[in-house]
Amino acid sequence: MGNQTKKAVSGTDELVMPSPQLAVEKKKTLVWIYIVLTVFALIVALPLIWLLFSSLKSQADLTMNTWGPPKQWMFSNYLKAWKGSKIDKYMLNSVIVTGLTIVITVVTVTPIAFVLSRFNFKGKKLLYFIAIAGMMIPIHSAIIPLYMMVGKWNQYNNLGVLSLIYAAFRIPISIFILEGFMTSLPRELEECAFIDGCSVFRLFFKIIVPLTKDGIVTISILAVLASWNELLVSMLLLSKPALKTLPIGLMGFITEYNSEYTQLAAGIMMAIIPSIVFYILAQEKIEKGMIAGAIKG
Repeated sequence: MGNQTKKAVSGTDELVMPSPQLAVEKKKTLVWIYIVLTVFALIVALPLIWLLFSSLKSQADLTMNTWGPPKQWMFSNYLKAWKGSKIDKYMLNSVIVTGLTIVITVVTVTPIAFVLSRFNFKGKKLLYFIAIAGMMIPIHSAIIPLYMMVGKWNQYNNLGVLSLIYAAFRIPISIFILEGFMTSLPRELEECAFIDGCSVFRLFFKIIVPLTKDGIVTISILAVLASWNELLVSMLLLSKPALKTLPIGLMGFITEYNSEYTQLAAGIMMAIIPSIVFYILAQEKIEKGMIAGAIKG
């Protein structure tokens, strides 16, 4: 019997039991891990809790009791924010922009990822690196060229153009994720399909796309999270009140002469709840798609 382990030998079987000291050290490690995770969870949750409390206070209560829970729960703030500030119209515009962004991204990225993952041709690696090079260019670094280009085409106040811009900056990371996802599929699938007389187009639509639906869902969700909350580009390209998206509409709660911070908090809560719910429902698919996109072969 050693200091670290206890061995019980019966015939050819050997059972290794951890020593009490190792068990105690493992428990201590787990305790510290849980403490660190709890601290990070609080760091993330506390601003959301404060925002929720602020959305349920009166203006006077928010001023006098900034950090505490509401003394009187003002659920009417949500109704005032929804009806009085046209959040329903702004949210509809955001849904349109987000939906178009998803469609453009998926329709563009899926065939590109298919070609890069399943075919070998000259210049493939160069094309791949060019395709994903856009990952290094954040959308806000290209605001001035985008503003000048859209103005030259006279396409201000166009939700379709805004969606196209959002999709263009989602395409590189989406190619990276979906190409890795398709590469992980076994080659035997397409070999058997070709033996049975399947064409390339039928292989793509009937086999590859259904098998990579988790990856497609992943890039769709990432497109939602990126376009739903974007403010600066939409604020530059949309000036008509009827076309404003939700982030722009929320700015209307703060004016030169009046600031409705409680209704602003209620509006922000209504804006972030869809993203949170959407992410929670699809969390497993996002993780699976990101892992598949990062691991090749």
